[in-house]
Amino acid sequence: MPLVVAVLLALAFGAALAWWSYRDRWDQPLARIAALARLLGAAALLLLVLNPTISARFMAVRPLVLLDNSISMHATGGRATEARALAVSLGDTAGFGEVGPGEPGGQSLLGAVLPAALATGRPVTVITDGEVADAAAIPADLLAATTVRLLPRPDGDDVALLDVRGTTRLAAGDSLHLEIEAQRRGTGVDSSVLELRDGTRVLQRGVVRFAPTGRGRTRIVAALPPDGAGLRWLEVHRVGVPDREAANDVRWWPVQVTPTPGIVLLATTPDWDARSLYRALRDLTETPVRGYVQLQPGQWRRIDDLRRVTPAEVNAAARAADLLAVRGDVEAWRRIGRARLLWPVAPMAGDWYLTPAAASPVTDALAGVANDSIPPAVAVTPLDAEATRSWVGAAARLTRRGSAVAVIGGRDDASGRTVTFGADGLYRWAFRGGASEQLWRAMIADASAWLLATPDSASATAQPVSLVTQRGRPVRFRWTGSGAPTATAIVVRDSTGARNDSLHFDGAGHAAIILPVGRYRYALATGGEGVVAVEPYSDELVRSPVSLVEQAASVAPVRTGRGAQEWWPLFALAAGAFGGEWLLRRRLGMR
Repeated sequence: MPLVVAVLLALAFGAALAWWSYRDRWDQPLARIAALARLLGAAALLLLVLNPTISARFMAVRPLVLLDNSISMHATGGRATEARALAVSLGDTAGFGEVGPGEPGGQSLLGAVLPAALATGRPVTVITDGEVADAAAIPADLLAATTVRLLPRPDGDDVALLDVRGTTRLAAGDSLHLEIEAQRRGTGVDSSVLELRDGTRVLQRGVVRFAPTGRGRTRIVAALPPDGAGLRWLEVHRVGVPDREAANDVRWWPVQVTPTPGIVLLATTPDWDARSLYRALRDLTETPVRGYVQLQPGQWRRIDDLRRVTPAEVNAAARAADLLAVRGDVEAWRRIGRARLLWPVAPMAGDWYLTPAAASPVTDALAGVANDSIPPAVAVTPLDAEATRSWVGAAARLTRRGSAVAVIGGRDDASGRTVTFGADGLYRWAFRGGASEQLWRAMIADASAWLLATPDSASATAQPVSLVTQRGRPVRFRWTGSGAPTATAIVVRDSTGARNDSLHFDGAGHAAIILPVGRYRYALATGGEGVVAVEPYSDELVRSPVSLVEQAASVAPVRTGRGAQEWWPLFALAAGAFGGEWLLRRRLGMR
C-alpha cells in the first residue's frame, strides 16, 4: 500500500476513534489532549498493521559491521580484542566465521553472509585478519560495495602438525603405524623432532624433514605398552625450541586396544588372493586384523612383519578371533570360532565368469557391476549343499557356457556362520582398479558384516563420525539406527560435569553438537554410549595467506524502502500515546 494512502487512512481512523471516545467531553482541555493522544496512538498502530513501505531517506542508517570471529583472530598474535572494539565504534556488529553464536569457528567463510548483509541497503564493513577461505569465490561486485578493514596477525617462524593418519584399533602386541604431515613457516628450521606420548610416557620419537616447499612427512612405528586394553589417548608433540603458535604443535590420536585380534587371517597357501584378502579386511573393517602366513609346512610368520610365530600361537589366535579367514587348506579350521570365511584352493582351471545369484548378503555388490568389467576367475571349486545351506551369493560358468556352479555361499547353523569362496584369481579384481576393485571391496565388506553380525546385538542409533574433532568445529554424529532419523537426546560428560543436548538429524542422517576443547563420554537416550574429543588444534591456527585487501567501498549500497514495522519510532509513538492517554483518563475520572 502507498505510504500517503496509508497515512491518510490511519489519521482518519484515529480521528474518528478519538472523537467518538471523547464526544461528550469536548469542552474539557484535558479531554481534547487525551483525544489527540488516542488519535496518534491509533494512527501509529494502524500503520504498523498495514505496514506500508517507507522510503529509505526517512529512516536512519547505521553501518553494519561483519566481524571475523574465527580462531585465527584469537590465535597468538591475533587481534580479536582490537577488532571488536573497532567494530562497536563503527556500527551494528554481526559475527561470521563462528561455529556457534559468539563461539570462534575453525573456518572463515564470508561468502555466505556478505550478500545478505548488502541486501539490507546499509553500508557494510568487514573487519578481519584477511585469512578468508572463500575470498576467491566472492563476486567482485559484492566486494566493491564492501569496506574492508584488515587487522592481520604478525608473521613468524612456526611449525604446525597438519595431519595425522593411522590405525585406530589394534590388538595387544600389534605395532601402531602413524603418518604425520607437518608444515614449516619461516626459515627457522629444516627439521623437527616429534614424540608419540601415552600420557607422560614417550613411546617413540621421529624426525620430520621439510622440503623446499615447507612441508614434510614422517612415519612413526611404535609398540604399545602391554599394560592393559581399552581406549588410549595418545598425543603427537613437536618438541624443541618454542615457536610462534604452541597450540598447533600437539595432535590427539585415539587407539582402541583389544586383548585379542578381532579378525585373524591364516594363509596356508601364500598367494595373491591371500594378500588381497588381508589388505581388504584391514581397510574395510574397524576390527583389529592379524594375519599369519605359512611359508613352509609347520612354519608360520606374521604377515605384517614376517616375525616367526609358533603353531600354538596361531591356534590360540584363531580360536579367540571374532572372525577367522582361511586361504588354502581349510579342513582343519572348518569348526573353529563362531564366524569363518573359508577360501580353499580351487582345482578346476579355466576362465570362469561370475554372476550374482538370488538374494544374499553379497548380492548388492555383485549386481551393480557388468560382467564384462570384471576379470574371470582362473579356477573354481563347486560348492556343495552344506556350504550353501543358507544362501548362494554367486555362480560361475566356464567361458560363459554350460551349467552354472555355485562358487560363493553362506551357512548359518548351530556352529556359527560360514562364508565359502570357491573361485581363485579374485585378486585381479582389486589389481584392475575401477569398478572391479569397488566390487571386490564391497563384496568383502558385505561378507564380513554378515559374519560379524549376531541376531541379539543391539547397535546404537547414532555414532560419531570421528572420535577426535578439531577445535572450532562441531562434533558430528551419523544415524545408524533403523528407519528414518529422529531427534535423539544425548548426555555429554567430562571432568567438570554433565550437559544435556539433542541430536537433530538432517536429510542425510547427520547431526552435530558444539563442544569446547576436552575429552567427553556421551550416552544416548535410545541406547549406546562412547567417547569423543575436541583437540586444541585447528587449521585456523596455521597462518594462511591474506586473501583480502584493505579498501573503501567503491560502490554505494542500494538503499531500498522498508516496511513500517522496521521503523522503531512508530512503536515508541504508539506506546507513548496510549500511555499518556491512560494517565489523562485517570485525571478525568474515566476508566
